[in-house]
Amino acid sequence: MFDACSNKMTEPCYSKNPDNGIAISSIIRAFHCPRQYFFYKDIPSKPAIEYSICKLVSCAEESATEEELWKTLHLIHPEISEDKRNFLRDCLMAMEHAPVRPWTETDIVVRSERAGIHGLLDKYHAQTGEYTLTRCTTAPKNGCWAEDAIRTAALLLCIEEAGAVKTPGMNIEYVRSGIIRYYEPTPKDRRRVLHLIQQVKEIEDGEFPHKPLNPPCSRCRFSDRCAQNAPRRLSFLFKK
Repeated sequence: MFDACSNKMTEPCYSKNPDNGIAISSIIRAFHCPRQYFFYKDIPSKPAIEYSICKLVSCAEESATEEELWKTLHLIHPEISEDKRNFLRDCLMAMEHAPVRPWTETDIVVRSERAGIHGLLDKYHAQTGEYTLTRCTTAPKNGCWAEDAIRTAALLLCIEEAGAVKTPGMNIEYVRSGIIRYYEPTPKDRRRVLHLIQQVKEIEDGEFPHKPLNPPCSRCRFSDRCAQNAPRRLSFLFKK
């Protein structure tokens, strides 16, 4: 929750039961393709090593060396392969002169009871009330990627519910590019979030979603299971 006088985040903003609701990552998967979410939803997943590297670089002290960060990565991901060290080196070089956003807290689970969603806020700075999203993709030429606009809108829905102080936007760190952009979600972004929440709920209830207008079929591992005119109820999967 926010203290309206100090503009600081206080304890009630944290999720006590983050599994009770829809993860923002699920919304993003459904944004790319609702059918892809349908097939992916029951497959266990874990954070990408590239994300861990970008997050570590983003939160590292200025004096931190590549060797120190590499040792830390081995503690986080004991299975990390040596070839990821080049990715770490590239990120450090990209962020060398970037205006890295300050933070006092990191990896904060936030939620919206009204929207029924929860997600992970990468960085929060108590003194300024500043929020930051850390990404492991390269930056677009202008603004932010569509999925990051949705992430930002969803996170702000959670943050705003915690108190009366409204925050118009947040920073997005594109660590691989060494670029930090500030983005304020539009009403369109918020509408898309609400629509995606409804889509995910319907899929969780057994709906087999329609194929979107521009589906990512060419790079989808489930393309062979995704028929153009498939029935809309989950029960068809169990018919003999």
